[in-house]
Amino acid sequence: MFEPEKVISNTLLVLIVIYFSQDILYTGRGSLIAQISLLTIFILSGFYWIKTLTTETKKLFYKAWTAFLLLNVLGYIFTADFSFNGHFDQLKAILIVSLPFYPFYHFAQRGHLKSKQLIVFFLIMLVVSIAQFYFYRADILSMRQSDNQDVVNNVAYMFVFLIPFLFLFKDRKVISMLLAFIILLFIIQGAKRGAVISGAIGMTFFAYYQLRTINKENKTKGVLLVIVCIAALVYFGYNYYQQNQYLVQRMQYMTEGDSSGRDIIFANLFNVWFNSDSFLNLLFGYGFGSTIFLSGTDHWAHNDWLELLTNFGLLGVSIYLTLFVSATKVAFQNQWNIDKRILMMAIVSIWFFTTVVSMNYTSTSSIFQTIILAYLLGSTSKSIE
Repeated sequence: MFEPEKVISNTLLVLIVIYFSQDILYTGRGSLIAQISLLTIFILSGFYWIKTLTTETKKLFYKAWTAFLLLNVLGYIFTADFSFNGHFDQLKAILIVSLPFYPFYHFAQRGHLKSKQLIVFFLIMLVVSIAQFYFYRADILSMRQSDNQDVVNNVAYMFVFLIPFLFLFKDRKVISMLLAFIILLFIIQGAKRGAVISGAIGMTFFAYYQLRTINKENKTKGVLLVIVCIAALVYFGYNYYQQNQYLVQRMQYMTEGDSSGRDIIFANLFNVWFNSDSFLNLLFGYGFGSTIFLSGTDHWAHNDWLELLTNFGLLGVSIYLTLFVSATKVAFQNQWNIDKRILMMAIVSIWFFTTVVSMNYTSTSSIFQTIILAYLLGSTSKSIE
């Protein structure tokens, strides 16, 4: 039977793959392929945004997500500097992360988005992420004058946001463990400290998930298999980490207080907000993307909470906090079985940590987090299906 919305669901996933395959399958972000794929994603997502506003059940998370999106869109319209390309790029990133929530939420509610589709999407995106990892590394090294091969690879965060998809494999534990090992290796190789810690958090939930979802019919055999796989994952992962002396050194610097200049950015932004002469700035901030002008370093906040506090004041922080409160509340509800609840907590934990040490809602890689959030919240099933 022909199901139009299932076709649209798969089409959206394909378009996302195409968009993130820039510089791999085709050249450059300004290319016609990238622009057409992104525009189509926005049009389809925008259509389902309007559709869900009038048809779907309005849960607190949905309301907070919509309020947060509107805050950024309206903030851009009324307070952004249109002559500054950085503001447009940030809005585009926010739309990439936020808008796809609506179609995938709708498709999940209608039963047109299943874990099988997301597994295929994950496997393709894993290959794309690996290709992007090596392209980014080669691009960085090509611009160096020295023979130094150490690279901090930002693509590592793509692998972090792919971790929750491992939970969808359910009973195929050996396969999911092998894929987890591949993801872990690239996170470590990326030498991105925030990504390493975020990845460790995700993998901890993944290990717990494996233990809690063992088939009761072969429990003893299942427990032994999972313990052996987890032990192997930890052993080889730790050894690979120890071999990466550049990362080990960066982690040591972090314990000694090195934050790559984030302490200066954080202090400047908080002081600007807290010491404002206007009460309106405390409540509503200084406007869209103002952090890059107020950080004193010509950099974004690299912290979602300070980004929002500076841009939209306590209003922005309150709406964002509501997203976490509502998502956490859903994770502890009794209507879901343990597999969905652990997966939701894993997503929320990774999400929260990346908001503190890096960027989440303005990072395009977070679209993977959006897709699986929409699937979980939209699905009417008690378990992952």
